[in-house]
Amino acid sequence: MPIINSLLLKTSSIKNIIILFVASHLILLVIMTYTLPVINNQIGTTVFDLQPFGYSVSVAESIINKIDDQTADLYIFPQLTLLDLFYPVLLALFLSSLLFRLSSLTESKSRMTSILLIIPYIAMLFDYVENVFILLMISKSIDPTEIIVLLSSTSTILKGVFTSMTWIAILVYAVKWFRDRKSRKNRLTVSDLS
Repeated sequence: MPIINSLLLKTSSIKNIIILFVASHLILLVIMTYTLPVINNQIGTTVFDLQPFGYSVSVAESIINKIDDQTADLYIFPQLTLLDLFYPVLLALFLSSLLFRLSSLTESKSRMTSILLIIPYIAMLFDYVENVFILLMISKSIDPTEIIVLLSSTSTILKGVFTSMTWIAILVYAVKWFRDRKSRKNRLTVSDLS
């Protein structure tokens, strides 16, 4: 935890949070407007990465069978081995830095806060595990067996769950910060009047 805290002390300035937000969301913009629409259009469904409730062996086989060599190449590069290499780590850094800043502003130093700061990195790890399995299936290096698809699909689901948990924590801390700020302003106004 000391390593993460020292990293977050450097990345949680307003300037660095904005840089991380812009960098991660520029990559997301390229993913959502360039690579994924092409892949989705070719396979006639949603890519593995965007199926929040997971997928079955039959869905995995259908995607793999529908994807042609050119689209598979696009899915592998730049989607999986460039864009989706940088996006998870930048998103994790952004979310964790924002959460760290909000927890500092609200003076919420607890074991729960420390655990919450790790959650974006857990989501990142599941994203990378998901990418490895998708890469292996798309490149036809492994067959989409029941266990492979279960591991890949579970990684997709858990990536979404942990990312959602982080956004909920950010929302809770942001509401707490706004309330604390409003309460301080009201106290100052009352003391000014007396």
